[in-house]
Amino acid sequence: MTRKNLLPLALIAVAVTGSSAATAGAAIKNPQADAAMRKGIRDVARISAYGATASKIRITCPPVKKVNQQRTCAGTFRLTKNGRSADYTLTSRNHVFRISPGAIEYRVSAKADHKVKGLPGSTDLAGFLQ
Repeated sequence: MTRKNLLPLALIAVAVTGSSAATAGAAIKNPQADAAMRKGIRDVARISAYGATASKIRITCPPVKKVNQQRTCAGTFRLTKNGRSADYTLTSRNHVFRISPGAIEYRVSAKADHKVKGLPGSTDLAGFLQ
């Protein structure tokens, strides 16, 4: 290859690499409803249950694609602290809400299936994933 042909090929390679990186960056900045609710459940474990661990997170959330769109999620999760576990079911007050194209607000409202000492009987926590 000559130097004359090498420069245009190098520019094309940089342009293709730059556009694919921009596409990958856009996917990262588009949070999903399931991910927002999972983050909310982990926050509930950390804040409301004072350092408990969340496990067996089984939730389903419909997609929230448009700004100002709100949807309700359904599912269950388990919080464990000091060897004691409680199963929680999401109530009808929970939701995910698209604030902007790059942010989703979540509200985790759940009730324990049975009371366990050291864990809350119900939770209601809001936050956002960006």
